[in-house]
Amino acid sequence: MKKLKFMVLALALVLALAVPAMAEQVNVYQDNQLVKSVVFKIGVPYYVVSGQTPGVKMDVAPFIENDRTFVPVRFLGNALGLSNDKITWDNDTQTATLKGSATLQMSIGKAQIVSNGQAKDIDVSPMLVDPGRTMLPARFVAEGLGYEVEWDEATQIVVCWPQGEPKPDVSGAVSYLTQMQQPEQPLVQGHSVNGYVVPANTNLWISTSGYKNNGSIVFSIDLKKGNLQQQYEDAKNILLQTIDSDTTTKAIDYAKKNQYALENGSRENPIYCPITTFTAPNGMAVRVGGGGGDSIEFQLWQTN
Repeated sequence: MKKLKFMVLALALVLALAVPAMAEQVNVYQDNQLVKSVVFKIGVPYYVVSGQTPGVKMDVAPFIENDRTFVPVRFLGNALGLSNDKITWDNDTQTATLKGSATLQMSIGKAQIVSNGQAKDIDVSPMLVDPGRTMLPARFVAEGLGYEVEWDEATQIVVCWPQGEPKPDVSGAVSYLTQMQQPEQPLVQGHSVNGYVVPANTNLWISTSGYKNNGSIVFSIDLKKGNLQQQYEDAKNILLQTIDSDTTTKAIDYAKKNQYALENGSRENPIYCPITTFTAPNGMAVRVGGGGGDSIEFQLWQTN
């Protein structure tokens, strides 16, 4: 009997030693389902989870600021597997908290992420944009919640998938998001766009699609095209069609600060110039900033 017990114990020991140790892996869930992938595309107000289409609609599209992709906090948290009760906002401290595989905290205007109480400096800070959305840098949040993150410059796509897993095939999601990006129609110079008269022969980039009837227009100063003095003058002429001269001057001056930051800052020594909104007495608002590393975007709309 003792011999039999010894043989059983020996066999158990051999089996235990024969099984390799499992690598530590972070599992991320949404509605108790493993999130295999999350895909965002710059400028497209939808995201795709685990290849499921149609995608989820957002009220603010992801954008690039200081070479980082920003996504609305609640949509970002939901996409990465967090229910709404795991995503909180403290208005007094302007701090967003996300509770997943780690507890992350980020505050408006502070270039720092706090993970389980440990603070780490980062190169950008969260920001507030209209309509009252808190935008977080996607990479730092996703990595903090246990994801690998990949950026594709050519397609302007961000892909997230759980750490320890091979990168999934997201070609279907990329195709869907590309289709959801409304193509820009050729702009006839000197004609109107959503009620705004666009200066003839302008070097401004003008968005010609996707407008609602709220007095909106989106355009950018293109730093690569040169003739910046004329571009600023063209931007001023567009803004003055619906807002007063004081608000226009503030917007143009802030755009020039953005230009200085883009031309003189670097990843190692960034010059922060966050997206800022100026509101005119008549209720028109103009948001200045973003647009990528070679442009300064203006978004103009009626707030009431």
